[in-house]
Formats: sequence, C-alpha cells, structure tokens
Amino acid sequence: MKKDFMLSTPKIVNSLRLARGLSVTELAVKMKCSRQTIYNWEDGVSEPKLSQFMHLCMIVGLSPSNLFPHLKLTEKKDDSSENNPATTSNNNQ
Repeated sequence: MKKDFMLSTPKIVNSLRLARGLSVTELAVKMKCSRQTIYNWEDGVSEPKLSQFMHLCMIVGLSPSNLFPHLKLTEKKDDSSENNPATTSNNNQ
C-alpha cells in the first residue's frame, strides 16, 4: 500500500528555519513578528497566513512552488482597463 508523505505545517516551518541555521529569534526578526508567533507555528498552535508563508520561503531562498507543486502560483493580471471603450481615448473625432 503506497502512502503519500506529507509534512505538517509545524514541521515545514521548523525544517525551513533549521535548514537556514536560524534561531527562533533570528527568524522572528526577519519575519517582523514575535518569537511567540514562530513558536506557535512550530508547535502547531497556529499557522502562518499565506503571505507570511511566502515571506518565509523568500527568507530561506525557497520557491513556494517547490512546497506546493500542485498549485499554480502566478500573478493575477488586472486587465479590466484593456479593451474597455470607456478607458480608451479616441483622437479621431
């Protein structure tokens, strides 16, 4: 029976921190949050918001797509002004 291996959020946060050689205090300073916040993430008391998790990945030099290969992490393009006659100037009047 094949079993998928998946790390929990506390293990991911802890592993990323330790792989970078950061103490809880050092990571908290880089994340601009309290040490207690980092402890809570690593103890499973709370979880980082997506924006915090993305910042953590940036700090440790890891692409979020490496942790979440099934998600398509792309910027959403705001094309509401494109092809909109109300926002297009017409100089042929």
